[in-house]
Amino acid sequence: MERQHPARDRTDETRNDGFRGRNGEVLGRRSYLGLAGGTLAALGVGTGAGASGTAAAETDSRVIDVDYDEYASPGEVYDVNDVRGSHEPEFVADRATSNERSLRTEFTGDSKIANCEYRLPDHVGGQQDEIYTRFTVYPEGFDLGADDTVRMFWAPLTNGGGSSGGGAADGQNGWSNAIGFANRNDSPAPEGYKFFSYSYHMDGSGDFQMTDAVVEMDDWNEIECYVETNSYDGGTAEADGTMRYWVNGELAFEDTSMRFTASDDNRIEAVGPLGYIVGSGGGALYYGEHQLGLGTGREEARARLE
Repeated sequence: MERQHPARDRTDETRNDGFRGRNGEVLGRRSYLGLAGGTLAALGVGTGAGASGTAAAETDSRVIDVDYDEYASPGEVYDVNDVRGSHEPEFVADRATSNERSLRTEFTGDSKIANCEYRLPDHVGGQQDEIYTRFTVYPEGFDLGADDTVRMFWAPLTNGGGSSGGGAADGQNGWSNAIGFANRNDSPAPEGYKFFSYSYHMDGSGDFQMTDAVVEMDDWNEIECYVETNSYDGGTAEADGTMRYWVNGELAFEDTSMRFTASDDNRIEAVGPLGYIVGSGGGALYYGEHQLGLGTGREEARARLE
């Protein structure tokens, strides 16, 4: 039976209290999530760990630090798929941040690099209603022409016919939000390009929203994402879903009237790096410090991840 998500008051206090976890521990690769009702399931953060599809996971408030130093290859933590061109995503030590290694992807003549999906059903046991994601990104060697765009991260992706490629999201068949940078809105090229949101949702297929926030080139940028699914009841979706994005500490984009889903199995499925360019100015993307907060807002997640 479909679970009902009645329309809710959109205050920070209500949102966080509704998903309050038992403790503030930071999960690494070999950690475990405590599920409601006292039942513990071994849910490793690495690939191949057993995952139990249970509603308890969706209300567990936890934070996860994806430490690249603990993995031999990106495929151990991400579902790496749709690889095009000649470059496979790899961990490298020549552009490190707080960890010894970063994730490197490179455009090699094709518009698409790859999807690197951190799949929540695999890692925490189910899709989620609310997620905070933080990562750092170093765009190297980009020289975008007028109106060129680079999508750099799924924040989030729920796979299905309505999540990309011109499909129409109907609340049952996937949705997505790809974020990136573009040579638009009087970008201060070549020092930086303006941040954008590109979303597939129930009220828009390929909804492209430019901002005036600047993603700096050939330097590290901090990107933060907060997404909460909308309320729904009996297959009817309310327009109260939330997307918020911060670039280098400043709020760049906000929409609190989104409709993403009308069913339990079409909530937040994955987040993670991607690379898709519309234009000709290719380069490389380095990622570091990928962190997640489940069932929590930005301030609480940041405090617990420090």
